[in-house]
Amino acid sequence: MTVPENNRFALINFVPLILAILVFAVYQLLPFITQPELGDTTITTLTASRANNELEVTINGLILVPITAGTLFLLGLWNLINPQLARTISALTAVMGVILLEYFAVFFMEYNAEGATYLDAMGPAFWALLILGVVMLFQVALPRVKPAKEFQLRNMLANQESAIIIALVVLLLFVGISNPRFLATRNILDVLSGNAYIAVAALGMSMVIITGNIDISVGSLVGLLAVISGELVVAGAPIWVSWLAPLVVGMMVGALIGFTVAYLRVPSIVVTLGMLSILKGILILWTNGQRVSGMPDGFFLSQMRPLGIPMPIYFMIILTILTAIWMRYSGIGRSFYAVGGNAEAARLSGISEKRVVMQVFIINGMFVGIASVLYATQLSIIQATPPPVLELFIITAAVVGGVSILGGKGTVIGAMLAAILLNAIRSGMIFVDVSPFWIQAVQGTLILITVLIDLIRRRRQTV
Repeated sequence: MTVPENNRFALINFVPLILAILVFAVYQLLPFITQPELGDTTITTLTASRANNELEVTINGLILVPITAGTLFLLGLWNLINPQLARTISALTAVMGVILLEYFAVFFMEYNAEGATYLDAMGPAFWALLILGVVMLFQVALPRVKPAKEFQLRNMLANQESAIIIALVVLLLFVGISNPRFLATRNILDVLSGNAYIAVAALGMSMVIITGNIDISVGSLVGLLAVISGELVVAGAPIWVSWLAPLVVGMMVGALIGFTVAYLRVPSIVVTLGMLSILKGILILWTNGQRVSGMPDGFFLSQMRPLGIPMPIYFMIILTILTAIWMRYSGIGRSFYAVGGNAEAARLSGISEKRVVMQVFIINGMFVGIASVLYATQLSIIQATPPPVLELFIITAAVVGGVSILGGKGTVIGAMLAAILLNAIRSGMIFVDVSPFWIQAVQGTLILITVLIDLIRRRRQTV
């Protein structure tokens, strides 16, 4: 008895999900190494404390295992929801295999460099993960249903998000092999969480740029709202009030900017340039250049680590997913694209440009408020001035993430990925002994390349 072709392809669609479950199981349950005095040690025990690592087995890169498993799980669900993406997801699964195998490349490099003799002590999980990584590479050869044109691999990998993912993988491979400490769990978590507040602010900035506007006051606004949050809790306000107040004030500032742009017809770049100076002046006069300190322990939201993962990573991922869904399926989200793509056509369709502009700046103020809370709570003190050129980092994340500077196109997922990429580049520069001051030159180059690519795409579409 033979399995019908459609059923055979349906079974193949479960491959990424099955691989994800196997990687999770191996990572959590099977012994990674059998040590003479301590017996079997799992990966979670091994990474929790080096005191349990009697043989000093290299753990650089082990963080890639749960990252690979989690990504595979999401890819597997995506594949079941839309089987047309099977070939694209098989290619991405192979990329996850490359990332998983990087740990083994680092392991054997350090193993040989140290002249170690404990390879026979490695437990079944070590070899099982190695086999699973190889399987991820070769599963791409399995036959799959030929997708429609819009779901073909070439078209799916041609967008900005795919380019950023490829750049991240290349960066992980290049810097990770050059300096394995780059793949240490602490550094990877720092890369993901270090720019999380920038990624959150970039979500709002992406929406503003999609409507054909821009906000260059976000850097000063983040600094001011962070100080407001800190001063409130130091003055005795409940912690939840100190977290909520920046969102409310941010939305009020956004409403003021939106009203001026929408109803007074002042260009957004002029309004926000003026607001940048106003907010910076208020911040300096209010704080007199003094840092805010003395906040209670419960205030530091960004320092919380549920399940060992920094809280900013949860905010970044959850807000990005929710915003992406909202932008795609809600009427307000679609109206942002309509106004940014063709304001006159949107008006003729019954969409009020003024209302849309007001809405987008208010929503942007809310995201800036959330970003300011994450920024304010990451250290034990709050600086009187925000990081230099913070607004440039936020705008760069949005533009490099694929949001067209001309409006009407882009996704918030790309903005989040770009924020991670920029922080990974900065961190990678340190590990390969390149001055991190080059990051601004890299930013400028990425912006120019992205804008040029966007212009070329638009010209091709009009031909």
